[in-house]
Parts: sequence; structure tokens; C-alpha cells
Amino acid sequence: MLRASGVQWDLRKVDHYECYDELDWKIQWQKEGDSLARYLVRIGEMKESIKIIQQALKAIPGGPFENLEARRLSQGKNSEWNLFEYQFISKKPSPTFKLPKQEHYVRVEAPKGELGVFLIGDDSVFPWRLKIRSPGFINLQILPQLVKGMKLADIMTILGSIDIIMGEVDR
Repeated sequence: MLRASGVQWDLRKVDHYECYDELDWKIQWQKEGDSLARYLVRIGEMKESIKIIQQALKAIPGGPFENLEARRLSQGKNSEWNLFEYQFISKKPSPTFKLPKQEHYVRVEAPKGELGVFLIGDDSVFPWRLKIRSPGFINLQILPQLVKGMKLADIMTILGSIDIIMGEVDR
């Protein structure tokens, strides 16, 4: 929504997370702020994503790797890899750690905007409070201003350009 309204904002550039600083890519943006601008930004983001993936694939270091599941499948039913001890060898347990007694907010760039997770810890493995800030709900807040003065037929195009997912909005 922001990038289709003339704001060059992307958390991957602002927060400098992961390896995005090492890759060559541009923030896709338009200044018009209408449904076409949102569409063009979405198409531009897909093209930039392909460039990012191609660069990331070239940056993966070479070397040996082991795929235990493929080895198990290639040896057939009578393989020792089918024994009970090896059934879940590729499944790693989730890490368990205590959340300190403080507030935590983490944000990442999602396809439709900022996805935020807010936690309040209380020195246990379970958070005292958890709030997920989805981009769809935030994008929906501008809908009354977008449809004001528009024709009824334009509302479907506007809703489609916002890309509302009701499961994300209904919290």
C-alpha cells in the first residue's frame, strides 16, 4: 500500500536484516496510489524476487550434503533406515527457551506489508501475551477512503488490489 502511494519503504532495506544488503535489488514503487499502481508494484516485486532468488542461489556455498530421507527411500523397504530408531531422524525438535520478563517486537517484510510479532515474556517457555500484527488488517483500514466517491463496480478491483484475506483480518 505504501509503495503504491509514492513511499519507498521496505523493511529489508530499512532494518538491514538477513543477507539483503549483500544482494542487488531495488524497492518497487509507484506514485499514483490507485489500483493500477498497486498492481504494478506487485508485478515489479515478483520480478525483483526472481532477481533476489537467482543471486541467493549463486551465493550458496558448494560442498557435500546428506539427505537421509532420500537414502532411506532409495534402499527400499528392507533397509535399516526403516527401523523405528531412524524413522524421525530428519525431524528436528523445536528449540525451547525461556522468554525473559520483558517486551519483544520483531517485524519482517511480508508480501503485503509489515508482519509484526509482539511478545511479553514472564521468565517461562510460554509468552504471557502474544499479538501478531498482520499486514492485511492494517491495509483494510484505508478501505473507506479508497471507495469514497467510486462506482460500485470499482469496489471489487480496489478490494483485489488490497488483496484482503479474511482469515488474516478476522482476529
